Amino acid sequence: MNGRKYNWPDGKRIAVMVAFDVDGELLWLQRNKENERHLTNLSRGRYSTLQAVPRILRMLEELDIKTTFFTPAWIAEQYPEVVKAIADAGHEIGYHGWMHEAYDNYEKEVALMDKVDKIFSNLLGKIPVGNRGPLGNVYDFDVRLWAERGYVYSSNWRDSDGPFIHELDGKKIPLVELPKDSIFDDTCYDLYTECEPVRINLRGGREICEVWKDEFDSLAEQGRMMNLVMHPQFMGRPHNLRPFRELLQYMKEQGAWFATNEEVARFCLKEEGIATGPCVW
Repeated sequence: MNGRKYNWPDGKRIAVMVAFDVDGELLWLQRNKENERHLTNLSRGRYSTLQAVPRILRMLEELDIKTTFFTPAWIAEQYPEVVKAIADAGHEIGYHGWMHEAYDNYEKEVALMDKVDKIFSNLLGKIPVGNRGPLGNVYDFDVRLWAERGYVYSSNWRDSDGPFIHELDGKKIPLVELPKDSIFDDTCYDLYTECEPVRINLRGGREICEVWKDEFDSLAEQGRMMNLVMHPQFMGRPHNLRPFRELLQYMKEQGAWFATNEEVARFCLKEEGIATGPCVW
């Protein structure tokens, strides 16, 4: 399945997930403990929810694109109206920890996921059905844990540019991997900070989108997929969002199927003959 060319819905050439990680202030708090007192860096995180997400939602509505917002539950507690607006617009909320954390202990991770589920259930009446590990952290028990909780996908592995079905004890399970990679992560290009760890290699949105366009063209020829990893506080800046909008329009013209991670996962399960229910989100 890793090298398979998919027959995507309606004859589309490639599946594209325009996914965002709504980390907000947590991105800065995890990079350096000193940021707890660095009010300007924390305000950079707040730009995500106060400015960027509303701008992104307007763009997605105009382009008629639905996607996944991987959102720490702490963000939902701090900005419930923003997270409600995301869900009310028909987008998926994916699992991304409470305060952007993951544990290497099964019992602690179960307790954390229970906490996150309760927050989203109370706020939205739904719980996540897929995982993108905070900081990319995944442990040896996670696949079994996600299967136990009824998850239908993971967006963590980086060893394929197409979806594949996870296995447990040598048997396929109803859990699809929708791989990501650093090449699709905007922070590899546009995260600038003079605080430790220093990042000063700043690139503009048009340059980022040229990289993604080249990757899109190549993957579309092979019938593969793209799963983006964007952070609203950076990609939601006007100078980034304008060329990104142009890229999305180009992708649409070139046969992209835009879908949420859940939609793509359930399509893949159906193609593999594995029973799956209707979309939750």
